Amino acid sequence: VEYQTFQRVGGTSPIQVDVRLIAATNADLGALIGRGDFMADLYDRLRFAEIRLPPLRERREDIPELIEHFVACLHDELPDLGTARFTEAAIEALTSYQWPGNIRELKNVIERLYVCDRDRTIEASELPLEVTTADPIRGTFAQRVRAFEKTLLLTALKETKGNQREAARRLGMSYDQLRHYY
Repeated sequence: VEYQTFQRVGGTSPIQVDVRLIAATNADLGALIGRGDFMADLYDRLRFAEIRLPPLRERREDIPELIEHFVACLHDELPDLGTARFTEAAIEALTSYQWPGNIRELKNVIERLYVCDRDRTIEASELPLEVTTADPIRGTFAQRVRAFEKTLLLTALKETKGNQREAARRLGMSYDQLRHYY
């Protein structure tokens, strides 16, 4: 990379290339170098221009725009599904979540909701359990009840290794009722 040439394994002559390498990490490379777990000379070669981007939880004001962007991209990819709209309560819940997986986690959640939602309006009650139960004191009574129901259902499904009929039996509900919630 440094000299913009390489030689193929088994090759006899160097090949000239014009490349730029972009790398990203959430690791503290300085600490890794200090412990001997990352090569200092590699770090020096890679560190031509460094851009530090704070985690999503430190720039929550970007979340509504990111949601809008991901929905627009999904609409372009899957126009037959139509467009989806997130309610204010859903956006507020997504904004208040810590996002340990950063933008990649947010994107995955948006994609899952977009593809699975039937009425094209995504409510806070439809958000994944980890988002809605991150702060159990927040939300309306109905949202809290829905989060509790989800917890019961997911726990039963986990205990039965995904067997929906058995999970429904353990919860004292019909298979159809479980499918309605699940």
